[in-house]
Amino acid sequence: MAAGGWFRRMSTKSAQALPLPVAVLTLFFAYWCVDFVSPVVPTMRDSLSLSATSAGLIFSVFFGGRLLTNLPAAWLVDRNGPRLTAGLGAAILLVGSVLVAISQSEATLLPARGIQGAGVALLATAGLLSVLRVLPGGGAAMTAFNVATGAGGSAALLLGGVLASNVGWRAVFWFSAGISAVLLLLAVLAKTQQAETRAGHGVADDERAALTRGGFWFAILANFVVFVNYAIWVLGIPLLSSEKFKLNPTDVGLVLLFVNLVHLGAAIPFGRVIGRTGAPVALAIGLGLAGAGLVLAPWAASPLFLAGPLALYAMGQVAGNSSAGDLILRLGGSGGRAVGAVRLSSDIGMVVGPAVAGLIADAAGVEASFVALGVLSLLCSGAVVVARFRS
Repeated sequence: MAAGGWFRRMSTKSAQALPLPVAVLTLFFAYWCVDFVSPVVPTMRDSLSLSATSAGLIFSVFFGGRLLTNLPAAWLVDRNGPRLTAGLGAAILLVGSVLVAISQSEATLLPARGIQGAGVALLATAGLLSVLRVLPGGGAAMTAFNVATGAGGSAALLLGGVLASNVGWRAVFWFSAGISAVLLLLAVLAKTQQAETRAGHGVADDERAALTRGGFWFAILANFVVFVNYAIWVLGIPLLSSEKFKLNPTDVGLVLLFVNLVHLGAAIPFGRVIGRTGAPVALAIGLGLAGAGLVLAPWAASPLFLAGPLALYAMGQVAGNSSAGDLILRLGGSGGRAVGAVRLSSDIGMVVGPAVAGLIADAAGVEASFVALGVLSLLCSGAVVVARFRS
């Protein structure tokens, strides 16, 4: 009876949201579990004798699990509310983390990573929709999302590298299991609140009137490209740091931490750019900065000289993420379906990106993946500019 009563209490109306602190903590810890893995990829590859392509699948399968769960998550959060969605996601993430920690081969590791991805999809949907309902102003939700996930990722990168170097890569996933238990407890204890009334959107209102009917799908495509470029974050930078500069997991974690801190520091300024000039302008800037950073990165002769291109990449990614996501949320109606569209396009990019980057790295070297994705980003930046002038 107690469990059934708790389930019924968690079945909330779709207009409700997790309190902002709980929603932010949900996103913080969920993305901690995502970024925790990046510093340990070289160690996992060596331990399990994986190729670069198989190392890419560690992420592609994870994001595949997120991808397959995004639409059910959007349905669930609209039907039963963010509290139940977050609780279910935490439980699934807990199971997946334990299974990865005890895996002995690629055959058992990859399905467990898919389960982890499903759990994170539910948590991200519940957290993002709650933030959107509590902070409905133009650009505010995606800015809060990026700050929360960036802070969680920064903490994870530092600790992930330290754990892998001193204890082993499996410790990272046991730690993720512990975080999942904390998230489950938060979902049990949280009390939902009513969504805030939507505020005026300023520039965003003008964008809604000016953009053509295809603007929504164009925004989805742009978001897909932005998240394809995250393959460099999860795979390219760790492999480049390990192969070219011979860095250990702790040092790889510090490189990724630098990128994440720049990403985090740029989130609020670019949120203001979205509010003042509109999301399309920020999107064009973001894709251009990311593309320039990726094309320049292979020329770096040392980790010190790599810092500049990676800073450009980090700023570009947060600008592209925030602006494309904001466009999708606004043009899609700011409900569960809009959040589902953000998550779906993001995760398709994250499934495709690491797999493609791994294939390019095996065929032509890890530096080639930077150049290929950088050129793609620059071309898309130009397309956004052309579309903006034509609208």
